[in-house]
Amino acid sequence: KRIFSLLIVKKLFELSELRKNFKGKHNALDKILNVIGASKRFVLQPCDNINNAVALSFKGVRYIMYDPEFMQMLSYSNNWSNMFVLAHEVGHHINGHSVDALLSMADIVSKVPLSKKRIQELEADEFAGFVLGRLGATLSDATSAVSKMSDGDDSYSTHPNRSKRIAAITKGFSDSGGKVDSSRSVSKGETID
Repeated sequence: KRIFSLLIVKKLFELSELRKNFKGKHNALDKILNVIGASKRFVLQPCDNINNAVALSFKGVRYIMYDPEFMQMLSYSNNWSNMFVLAHEVGHHINGHSVDALLSMADIVSKVPLSKKRIQELEADEFAGFVLGRLGATLSDATSAVSKMSDGDDSYSTHPNRSKRIAAITKGFSDSGGKVDSSRSVSKGETID
């Protein structure tokens, strides 16, 4: 009976930790959207065993799916890495890269060639660099999520090599103009002094 109680307590603790981590991801998403003045029209959904994060649409709803273990692994370096990944996925949605999963699976939309996927990744990286600059990250913080990636030939990859990604992030970061107050939501037409 004591072992059973300990197992229940352990499971409740795990669920509360999961909720805490999930809430942190929502707070990060709110900060990203506030700093660019976008409405919260995204569903942030944990998804085990994908070892990544992905932007997709399903029946017109925009999702950001993320693997909690992947995000936990990134957060060991710093929390800016998590923020970068979420901003990168928002960048895919904002730039129109995500197609509806049903249309894609039914082959109604054509597959995107690798060369175009790499361009889309760079656009999402540039967007994420811009957002992190606005949120007050340093350039080193902004590039930390990609700093350990391969810098080899990317011809057969969906993602560009490290130096191309760092260049895109740096451009977005430089274009950001620096930190803005993201704690305030901005109404349409309103400016923050």
